[in-house]
Amino acid sequence: MSSSDDESVESYHSGSDAADVIIERCDFNNANELNQKKLDRLKRLRDKVNWGIEEERHEFLWQLSSLIGDWEDKLPNLRDIFREEEIDWLLTDSIDYIGDNNPGEIFFNFVARSGYKDEPDYDKHGKPLLYRTTPVHHAARQGCSYIAGKLFELYTRFDVNYIDESGLTHFHVACKYGFDDVVAKFLEFGQNPNCVWKRTGDSPLHVALRYGHRKTAELLLRNDADPNLTNAEGFTALHVICKYCYDGHDFADILFKISEEKDQLVQVNALDKKRRTPLQWAVARFLPNTVDLLLGHGADLSSFVFPTASHFDDDFKRYKSIINELKLKVTFGALSVIDRLDKKGYQLDRSDALTVMTFFADHGLFQKSKNLDPCWYKDEEFTRETKKITICQNLSLYDLIHLPPEEAAKQLTKFYSGKLCNLPKRYAEACAMHLCEVMSRKFCRRWALDSFMQLTSYRLPILCCEMIIEPLINEDLWRICLATTNQSSYIQPIVL
Repeated sequence: MSSSDDESVESYHSGSDAADVIIERCDFNNANELNQKKLDRLKRLRDKVNWGIEEERHEFLWQLSSLIGDWEDKLPNLRDIFREEEIDWLLTDSIDYIGDNNPGEIFFNFVARSGYKDEPDYDKHGKPLLYRTTPVHHAARQGCSYIAGKLFELYTRFDVNYIDESGLTHFHVACKYGFDDVVAKFLEFGQNPNCVWKRTGDSPLHVALRYGHRKTAELLLRNDADPNLTNAEGFTALHVICKYCYDGHDFADILFKISEEKDQLVQVNALDKKRRTPLQWAVARFLPNTVDLLLGHGADLSSFVFPTASHFDDDFKRYKSIINELKLKVTFGALSVIDRLDKKGYQLDRSDALTVMTFFADHGLFQKSKNLDPCWYKDEEFTRETKKITICQNLSLYDLIHLPPEEAAKQLTKFYSGKLCNLPKRYAEACAMHLCEVMSRKFCRRWALDSFMQLTSYRLPILCCEMIIEPLINEDLWRICLATTNQSSYIQPIVL
């Protein structure tokens, strides 16, 4: 190529670069002009809003979404357009319109992209004003963890713990949703780990435990949260664990370990406002491992009162029906708790046993006569599917169902109830009921035998009584026990 050709190429590229620069400048100017037009329109729309009327704010939010959805380049400083309380209102209203391409989602993203961060107002002494209801509080009331998380990207003054009219703080909200990084920042900035939510009396630790956030609870405990602080119900941290945490053993274990490390005494036998101890709650929730842990840390059995029917129902009444997997877990848990108490020296009386059996009956844990048709476990499909489910080495679910009841009950300690999900629904239900019947049979027979002998005025030999009640299902055994009480409304004829 000649030198003249090189010059031509260089001239061409220089001209091309210059053209690109001109195009870019035009695009930049056009984008700036478009954004300026949007900004002017935004200000005009904002000036028309009566901010005290919720409907007008919502209408403005919809208009806003079409305007800001594709805003290009540099976003405006929102403080040049809105007052801070107006941004709070819009963020709060946006909670009702969250989702892809919905105005709430668009506005949240727009605010975050703009770099907006909340700043508190100050009193005449230069101290931040804390009593203020923010969108964070509204998100917490509506159970919107996703939105609360996004809002903590805007409300980042962790030296300021906003409090609403109920006494709920931002710190409590972070604990409710297990935002560990936010909780750590509140603690880093010296927020009180024992601050109280006025309406409920809950500390951040109460809230973290209530919603099952183990790491959050551990973080609080290591930063001087008081495990013995009580809320409006008189609940300590242990009460909350035993009432609400399905992994109560793990939570309680962490609490005891950290308290021991800090040489802090945990009040194991504290009474709540209904005079119930953590141990009573653990028994009422059928948590055998938690019961063991409490007894190992000084829970007092000498003054222990077995839970009443209403106490059991405090937790389970929210279930209209207990699903198959939970039926097995509840039955196994109840019988295991009774066994643990017995080994530690607490002896059930007939009233206690009847309370447990009545709970089983009320929550559909007894097999009905109509479930006893053997056809369900002789069906070819049922046989095929249950043989696929392994209980333990060399034992399938099919084998388990065909074992004698006493032997099957022993093997059920190794059974994971979630395996029933692999069965068709009609088989899963029948199987769950059968296994619950097997598990609780020994317990029901023990108490029914004593009641039956009393009903016959002890005129029959014990062996004869055992033979009579042997073929009865658990529901009938329960009715025999009821017959020795004044609860005649439960009594129905027993077909022998």
